Amino acid sequence: MASHPSPKSAHPDPYKVPSIVVGLLFVVTLPVLIWAIVVNLPSSTAQAGTAEPAATGSQASVVAGEFVYQNTCATCHGPDGKGIAKNGKPVRNSAFVENSSDEELFEHIVNGRSVTDPANTTGVLMPPRGGKNLSDNQIRSVIAYLRSIQDPSQPTASLDDWTVDLSAEAKAGGGNAGPLVGQKQFVAYCSSCHGPGGEGMEGLGKPLVSSEFAASKTDKELMTFIKTGRPMWDPANTTGVDMPPKGGNPALSDEEITQIIAFIRAIDKAEKP
Repeated sequence: MASHPSPKSAHPDPYKVPSIVVGLLFVVTLPVLIWAIVVNLPSSTAQAGTAEPAATGSQASVVAGEFVYQNTCATCHGPDGKGIAKNGKPVRNSAFVENSSDEELFEHIVNGRSVTDPANTTGVLMPPRGGKNLSDNQIRSVIAYLRSIQDPSQPTASLDDWTVDLSAEAKAGGGNAGPLVGQKQFVAYCSSCHGPGGEGMEGLGKPLVSSEFAASKTDKELMTFIKTGRPMWDPANTTGVDMPPKGGNPALSDEEITQIIAFIRAIDKAEKP
């Protein structure tokens, strides 16, 4: 009898070979995929967990320092850090800043610089802690900001406009150094609200030139007023801005206030016919 082929041999499975190929590909590629995941994930995590926070923290210190600087130091050193002639020296591209360590700058800001300091060439007091009792953290943030505005590729700032011979000024003024020194104190503590020449600033401090208020007070009364200040809730305060006691510098002495009063009297008389 003739034999007949079985159904399996007559009709082979058409999916057998493709299935084997796919299975082999899966077996070969799976370890590669797992290796890629294991290698790459820890690297991304390390970058997100270590590098970013450090950069963000450093930038945050600079931003915080700029805020403190603009609200405390800019009055004397200028909003751009280029200084105000015969007042605060330049702190941008400053040889002093660049050649001082962070700790030296910290001590300098904490202690300030008195008018009798041989290194003080302007005759203007640099008040301790910016005259606003800045905290240690605020001072360190200011230092971070000062570092950020130095450019070693540029020449350091000239200090020609920040060297004043006070003895010569006093001699030119007839030997009366009170108003001359008082002007330095006034610019340092009062000008941010009352203007560098006592002309006043809208919405801040009233004019002191030809001031009826100043003219109506004795030197003793002005001394008391400056030492006490005028809070915004005082009925006589028409600007809504606090006048801080002693111009915001608790260390301001009676002698320095007396010099400020002498300057106020001088500009009052100078403007009268």
